[in-house]
Amino acid sequence: MKITGMQVFWLITLMSMGMTLIMTLTPSVASARQDIWMSIILAGCFMMLITFITIQTSLLHPNQNLIQLSRTILGKWLGSAVTLVYFIQWYTILPIVLRQFNDVIHIMILPLTPKWAIMLIMLALIIYATYSGGIESIARCSEILGPIVIIMVLLTLLASVNNLDWHFLLPVYADSGAGAIFKGALAPASYLGHSVEYLMLSSFMITPRKGGKFAFAAVITTSLIVLLAMTTAIATMGVPLTPKMWYPFFEMSRKISLFGFIENLDPLPIVIWVASVFVKLAVYLFITSYGTAQFLNIKNWRMMIWFIAPVVLIYAFIPKNVTEAVTLYLFNYWIPIALPVNMLGLPLLLLIVGKIKQASSRSTHKG
Repeated sequence: MKITGMQVFWLITLMSMGMTLIMTLTPSVASARQDIWMSIILAGCFMMLITFITIQTSLLHPNQNLIQLSRTILGKWLGSAVTLVYFIQWYTILPIVLRQFNDVIHIMILPLTPKWAIMLIMLALIIYATYSGGIESIARCSEILGPIVIIMVLLTLLASVNNLDWHFLLPVYADSGAGAIFKGALAPASYLGHSVEYLMLSSFMITPRKGGKFAFAAVITTSLIVLLAMTTAIATMGVPLTPKMWYPFFEMSRKISLFGFIENLDPLPIVIWVASVFVKLAVYLFITSYGTAQFLNIKNWRMMIWFIAPVVLIYAFIPKNVTEAVTLYLFNYWIPIALPVNMLGLPLLLLIVGKIKQASSRSTHKG
């Protein structure tokens, strides 16, 4: 299985964009209010730092993925412990994202459809994509879906121009402050942090040493689009109303009315959401199955799909409502643990220890 740098760009972009637009606007606005654009800029800068650390870490051993890299740098036991921390992230995010997908579709367009049917259809799609060609087929899907999603986002923003009221963005800074802006940056930063999966994807690249620029480009592109989209949403609906909505980006599209007859453009955000969730779930199913098989020394990694998929579906029913599926996971695990530990701390640890070992090895050879 081999993928190109452009495919890595689209994989990271799609994994980050849809989820960030739909899931992080409400908590960010609740903290930063009309200064959410500052929070997005701060989140983008933070993610560029994480992406830089991730790329430098992957370059220590370009042909190794995270499972191999951890053991090479930290040894068998400590490296395995680091891997287990990532397994917690991968195994928990799969059912949560599947449930979030179900809740959005169930609330917005299919309120009478059973939840199990919506989740089962998406699960069948990602199983087929993952089993048939692994990361290669998922990457090819992202190349097709990526431009479509970008066009849909831009069309939604362009069609919303008539509804903009720039007074909703005032006053600047006075109602929030540095602490609120920083707090508002945490949710989008955590969802933009999928560049850390580059540690699992880089070893599949045709030219691993040249893949870093595509990961950087994906983070920059996603941050800019999210910045435009969230600023547009606030300028359309205002601060008092937006934090009370579950999915403000969808509601913004419902306010679109062009020339008196072009209305109800809800399908645009739906396409963005479904495409983004499909790629994200497929990538996580692949890296979870492949990583678990490699961790357990199982040669046929595809066998793990048939064990992981039923577990994901069962655990997706555990959250009782939208609050548990979105808010509790976001504020109890994703922001306080996954963001500082999985996305920043462990890649930085691997980079520092790896650099020290490389420097020590060079000194030994020179001596």
